[in-house]
Amino acid sequence: MVLTNYLGRTPLFASLAVLLSGCASLDAMRRVEVDFAYVAELAADLAEEEYKAPAPLPKVLSELDYDAYRKIRYNSDKYLWKSEGLPFSLGFFHPGFLHKDRVKVHEFTPTHEQHIRYLSEFFDFDDQALKAAIPSSLDYAGIRLSYAVDGKTDYREVTSFLGASYFRGTGLDTRYGTSARGIAVDAGLGQPEEFPKFKQLWLGKPQVDSTSVIIYALLDGPSVTGAYEFVVRPGDTTVMDVKAKLFFRDAVDSLGIAPLTSMYWRGENRTSKERDYRPEVHDSDGLIIVEEGQDPVWRALDLAEKTRLSYFGVSKVRGFGLMQRDRNFASYQDLEAQYHRRPSVWVDVKGDWGKGFVKLVELPTETEFEDNVIAFWEPAVLPAKGTVLDFEYALHWTPEITPARYPSSIVTATRTGEDPSYPGTDVFVVDFTGVEGSELPELVSVVEGAAKLVDDQVMWNPYSNTWRAVLRLEGQGEEGTAEVRCQLLFPDGSNSEVWAYQWTR
Repeated sequence: MVLTNYLGRTPLFASLAVLLSGCASLDAMRRVEVDFAYVAELAADLAEEEYKAPAPLPKVLSELDYDAYRKIRYNSDKYLWKSEGLPFSLGFFHPGFLHKDRVKVHEFTPTHEQHIRYLSEFFDFDDQALKAAIPSSLDYAGIRLSYAVDGKTDYREVTSFLGASYFRGTGLDTRYGTSARGIAVDAGLGQPEEFPKFKQLWLGKPQVDSTSVIIYALLDGPSVTGAYEFVVRPGDTTVMDVKAKLFFRDAVDSLGIAPLTSMYWRGENRTSKERDYRPEVHDSDGLIIVEEGQDPVWRALDLAEKTRLSYFGVSKVRGFGLMQRDRNFASYQDLEAQYHRRPSVWVDVKGDWGKGFVKLVELPTETEFEDNVIAFWEPAVLPAKGTVLDFEYALHWTPEITPARYPSSIVTATRTGEDPSYPGTDVFVVDFTGVEGSELPELVSVVEGAAKLVDDQVMWNPYSNTWRAVLRLEGQGEEGTAEVRCQLLFPDGSNSEVWAYQWTR
């Protein structure tokens, strides 16, 4: 592998001198070429061993409550690389409270690596007795990577890795929202979920003209180990190119590739029981699925009263994502959380992943502080013990509401309720973007399951400049679930995306 960010920029010895002098927490250098093959070999060897759970976090940290943990703050003057005038800076999360996982962090150049050991001096402690009681052999809970927007001083955080295999990203003008994971094992099955962990991270030290950073990760869990490569390229849309090689110690009941985790509490289709001035509260409002040769599907999210699973069979997935499509502040009215600035996250699939499912899990929640939406791709044939799987994809953390090369007519809003003119029915009102004065499109509606379609119609909405599809459904039986879909077919031969919804009675 050619590390273009490092080679041919500075003499080797000068580079290593900077590395040695840049941070007191760096251990002695070790001569090794860190690349994807190196980490994959570690993962393969690890898979041959019996899984060993990490040592528990010392009680002095694991028993901290929320308020006590908040009194440990990272020192803004202790970001690595910042004092050297590099375009990226590296900070750390302290273990404690809910953050009980730890990860061993390394810095590397083309020829050497160094462990970045824990230093309490990186943090400001209100409780000095707590600081004195923390063992020096500790590792960090996670990392945070920032990018200098102006090339000098305006550092903005663009990604963080914290807990199990979770990580987040954001564009330079958006805020953290949806999270990603390295892998999801047995998610949404009503049984204990397995959470493999990134036990080691390697970060390539950037140069003065670097526009990206390479991160390698070693995954370890009871059923699977793995090697990951992340190439992080900050921008208005921050892109992470991801390469993964997975080694299965054991078979699994469910496997989620490129899993995304988000929060949906309420929106246009789900009002609140509580007194709240905010009309909508969510990190994402829909799931996009793009299959080669098919019209894209938009699955509007909803708050589940009990766990709901949705499977979308795909022969050749080109991408999927949890999107924040509503960008209007008036829809949220939240100056602190700023949900209108949460990024959409699009998974751009590289290569042919074969037949499988895009799986959506919607969980009940009582607050906006719990992630309750999971989306991932699952292969049609689950891997057996001893299987090795390879995947590549790109994650786009973006303010955009659709991927590139997408239909011009998309869903802008989904509303549900009752219509007094049609007693005993529920009404679904779906707005699609359109062009005023164009010919009336054909509305195609399909309902499967415990409901029947009573009526549907499409009309132009001059107040929002959208095509409005209205579907009225009548339940069949006392309870059950219905899958509802509709699409606009335009006279010019183009189609809208497919709107999909799961109606539970």
